Amino acid sequence: MTAYSRRESGVALAVVVWFIAGMSLLVAGVVMSARTDVRLAQLHMGRAQAAAAGDGAVNLLLADIGDGTYSDGSDRRLPQQRYQLGELQVDVAAVPTDWLVDINAATPPLLANALQISGALQPDDAQFLASAVVQWRMGSDGGRATRFDAIEDLLSVQGVNRKTWDRLRDYIAVPVGSGGLSRPGARAQQVLGQLRRLTPTQRLLAASQAPADVNVGAKRFGGYRVDALVKVGDTVWLRRRWVSMNASVGALPWRVYRTEPARIVSRPDTKV
Repeated sequence: MTAYSRRESGVALAVVVWFIAGMSLLVAGVVMSARTDVRLAQLHMGRAQAAAAGDGAVNLLLADIGDGTYSDGSDRRLPQQRYQLGELQVDVAAVPTDWLVDINAATPPLLANALQISGALQPDDAQFLASAVVQWRMGSDGGRATRFDAIEDLLSVQGVNRKTWDRLRDYIAVPVGSGGLSRPGARAQQVLGQLRRLTPTQRLLAASQAPADVNVGAKRFGGYRVDALVKVGDTVWLRRRWVSMNASVGALPWRVYRTEPARIVSRPDTKV
């Protein structure tokens, strides 16, 4: 073989090697894309299942509340139940919106208490941020007073980041058809302590134990935040709906005025 032929052979071999390497990268990219698509499809399917099962279980619990199942005089227990809907297990609990901190009416001391009990902030930072929330409501830039239309609006307050809001979200509300906590005191402190036991995280940690035994007293509540924990495979989703127990314009004796998208609260690759 001449030197020219050897050079041609070397060039051809290099081309083949580069071609194989390029095809390998292409195949790897296709496989990775396919895996991503499969995971996304599974995620969307899980969210759809959680939303459907969660809404169904919420309606079942609300029907029990409407029928008086949880109205046994002064010793009433928090409405909660476990349902098996097909292959899905759903744990539902209804938290009275009267127990949640009304972010449109709460005083700075109560907001600071909620920030501390939720684990969002230390005492000094909690007091500072509570004052900032009230200033925002009053019109911090010298403008007229304003209101929060949803709990997500709290993120508009300077100093409230996503981490702080995530910790606080289970303790606050913008109630419709009923009031919420607005002032500190022994009752507020007791209720905030109960709320800590009823967060999705705490409910998951206590899943192997009896449900939280909470006395709600004899008062008839005008609204609830209903949390449905739906187990889809090894993943637990939270479907949350906000309900007014006032007469609905439809066939149901309650009105759902807010529904939050189903979100993951626990899965195998994360710790609760």
